[in-house]
Amino acid sequence: MTIQTAAPTPVTATPWLALGALGLATFATVTTELMPSGVLPTMSRDLGVSTAAGGLLVTAWALTIVLTSLLLVRSTSAVRRRTLVVGAMVVVAAANVGTALAPTFALAIGARIAAAGAHGLFWAVVVAYAASLVDPSKVGRALAVVLAGPTFAGLVGLPAGAAVADAVGWRPLFASLAVVVVVVAAVVWTVVPDAPRSAAPAAATGGWDRSAKPVLLTAIAGGLVLVGHFAVFTFVAPLTAAHVGDGAVPTMLLVLGVGGLVGTLVSGQVVDRWPGAAYPVSAALFVASLAGLALGPTYWVVAAVWGVLVGLFPVALQSRVMAQASPGFRDQAGAIVMTVLNLGLALGAALGSAVTAVADVVAVPLWAAALAALAAVPLAMASRSARDAG
Repeated sequence: MTIQTAAPTPVTATPWLALGALGLATFATVTTELMPSGVLPTMSRDLGVSTAAGGLLVTAWALTIVLTSLLLVRSTSAVRRRTLVVGAMVVVAAANVGTALAPTFALAIGARIAAAGAHGLFWAVVVAYAASLVDPSKVGRALAVVLAGPTFAGLVGLPAGAAVADAVGWRPLFASLAVVVVVVAAVVWTVVPDAPRSAAPAAATGGWDRSAKPVLLTAIAGGLVLVGHFAVFTFVAPLTAAHVGDGAVPTMLLVLGVGGLVGTLVSGQVVDRWPGAAYPVSAALFVASLAGLALGPTYWVVAAVWGVLVGLFPVALQSRVMAQASPGFRDQAGAIVMTVLNLGLALGAALGSAVTAVADVVAVPLWAAALAALAAVPLAMASRSARDAG
């Protein structure tokens, strides 16, 4: 028998203020995640390591999330959602202080590992939390608001942080980030309605949650698409240079950023209007856009489509997973998506590196598209499994 606590009753009016606060929270935490990439040379030099070794600050973050997200979600299932989200943000803030004060590279890595664990837990919970605040017919729009945070973190947070670091140094930057995260955490605590602890999943009471299989298959399909995406994105600078010249790289990054913003803005309406089709169609378009990046004459058009899908696809994926997951499995489903996302990042970069080692960089999009196309298999299996579970 599955023991469940009552879920919060969704309100008729969409709580935009609460969703906006959660969007600010995702902005603050993802800015923390991305920041070493913007200050890596200076940070590595000050900590006495090479830039290549400094890259471990990024690798350790992703690996920590892969290894800890599910475990942390299960071990905190008795904690109320607002307390858990705010608590995770406080840990991220404290770890930012630790990073700012770290006298050695080892201690800086330790602080980043602590932040990554809290970040993974935060992200596993925040999507289900946001979905619980609205009517099921508005989940797409709710998640679009919350998931706008990462888009703005890349467009605004990272370049602004890099500018601050250039002016005053990376240590004051991380100290400032700690303050930002704490302030946003206070806003979340003040304006976001509380929610009970997560309903206990069947697995915790001796059974197997029936929604686990379709959720896992859907996440695997998304993971394959993300492997293809990160394989190309990791090498987007040399790929763009090969097709249209070195001087076009900043323009390409701008196209992707603006496209991602547009995709995020329209994603809620798209997902809520076509809840069944949004995820598989966006996945198919993602595969097509990756393949199209191998074609020089249409590069800019395809790049614009790719950018829009970068903003649209995560909302479609998360909405599909939330729709498939039982109330007791939603937080664990969020952890599965976080794990898949970070595996996709690592494996995608590895795929791109392997292809460029044996072929020209212009071959990367075709290999990436071929691998991403395999998502059709788990996607079909997930649809069948969801019908059986329902």
